[in-house]
Amino acid sequence: MSSNAKITNNTWKDNLQKTRFVMDTVLLVSFLIVLAPQSTGIMLHEWLSVVFLIPFVIHILLHWQWFIGSFKQLKRAKTIRERYNFILNYSLYLLMIFVLVSGFLVSVSLFPTLGIPLEIQDFWSKMHHDSATLIMPVLGLHLALHFRWIKLLITQMSKKAVS
Repeated sequence: MSSNAKITNNTWKDNLQKTRFVMDTVLLVSFLIVLAPQSTGIMLHEWLSVVFLIPFVIHILLHWQWFIGSFKQLKRAKTIRERYNFILNYSLYLLMIFVLVSGFLVSVSLFPTLGIPLEIQDFWSKMHHDSATLIMPVLGLHLALHFRWIKLLITQMSKKAVS
């Protein structure tokens, strides 16, 4: 591989890492905003949840290589941390899907505004509330597990911004 190819490859990887970091930050901030319907009101909470789908899907796409290769990695995982990371990431993903789906099933503003009648069932209200409550510690563990990556990227981007 020529040195130009190495530079281009490293630049591409650096840009991908920066893009992931920025989008992950957008995802986290938008999630924290959506998570507090008492501060935004139910109507805004529901509409922001729809908008939240955009950074959520982008996050999945930016991490797609990990996503599709992770099952193979689980079989080869050498450490408990690697196995835990797999389980935690998929738990967070499934919880996020469950929170979104159950949230749409208990919509009091979004679907009625669109003219879609919806009978809200207590079961789905409770599931939405409980899964949204559970997602916070799981997200905290996810962030803690990736803290070194976050710190490294912030350090690298700070050094490049200064120079």
